[in-house]
Amino acid sequence: MIPKVKDITARLNNLNTRRSNLGLSKILSQAPPSKGNQPRLQPTSVMDEAVEYVGRHKEKQKMIELLKGNNSDGFSVLSIVVMGGMGKTTLAQLVYNDATINESFDLKAWVFVSDNFDAIAITKAILQSITSESCDYSNMDLLQVKLKEKSSGKSFLLVLDDIWNENYNDWTILRSPFGAGTNIIVTTRLQIVSSMVKPLKAFHLDKLSDDDCLSIFTQHALNARNFDEHRQFKEIGEKIVRRCNGLPLAAKAIGSLLRTVIYHGEWERIYESEIWDLPEERCGIIPALRLSYHHLPSYLKRCFAYCSILPKDYEFEKSVFSRSSVKVIFSDIQ
Repeated sequence: MIPKVKDITARLNNLNTRRSNLGLSKILSQAPPSKGNQPRLQPTSVMDEAVEYVGRHKEKQKMIELLKGNNSDGFSVLSIVVMGGMGKTTLAQLVYNDATINESFDLKAWVFVSDNFDAIAITKAILQSITSESCDYSNMDLLQVKLKEKSSGKSFLLVLDDIWNENYNDWTILRSPFGAGTNIIVTTRLQIVSSMVKPLKAFHLDKLSDDDCLSIFTQHALNARNFDEHRQFKEIGEKIVRRCNGLPLAAKAIGSLLRTVIYHGEWERIYESEIWDLPEERCGIIPALRLSYHHLPSYLKRCFAYCSILPKDYEFEKSVFSRSSVKVIFSDIQ
């Protein structure tokens, strides 16, 4: 027993030494406490125009019809509620970037909220988006008065992406500046959030068909819509797609992983991986993401591990990776 304790102690001391050498404690101590609470303005051009969007055209058209036909005296909400990896954000982007929507609304704003729900920061982000000006206000009353002035009497489309907060009071405060002409799209994984915002209609996305998943997979893996010019991969490709279980993000992740793989045997190894069959991961996006991680080059795994110790949503300068204390991570790139 004593030798084992000594071995564990030595390993812990070694980890502590490596942590000190990398300066990790110093980096974490310098993280501004408010940084992680800032919602991010999501670029509205994030749709990959080189890849055809498939599988959600009916939902897209229905949402557009509801947005353009809304004559409510107050603001209205549409929600998209479904588990991660099912295409909530992609559907919202597709609607947001539609040409007829651009013609129908005077103002548009997109804010990525995540689990850091800060009503002041979100309001400031909305105001900055519709005015294209920086905002130094930190008082909620002033922010909301300004937002109401800018949006009053105008048709306004607002997307609040990936909301987790279930607090009704927070939602009541956030929505208070909005009146007639404002349409809000909320995306969330939680049914309770969708119910809280009282949507005009809640869109619950189903899993994609194998054909739609296959189209996503081939676009990312082969830069093609089907296997017509890659017959050697057709059978194994269809097997892999069935493993994706109707999740568009899984099809995209595995397709991207295989994009530069030209050997049939590698495709077979992906299909036969034990990760797909782990009891806790038979459903959901995790198997595809794990496979993507396991096939990263070693130096990118180190980069991934280094980034994972930083607080969620923490913004850091690229120069952090050029510091001598961090270069150890990338030593085998040289």
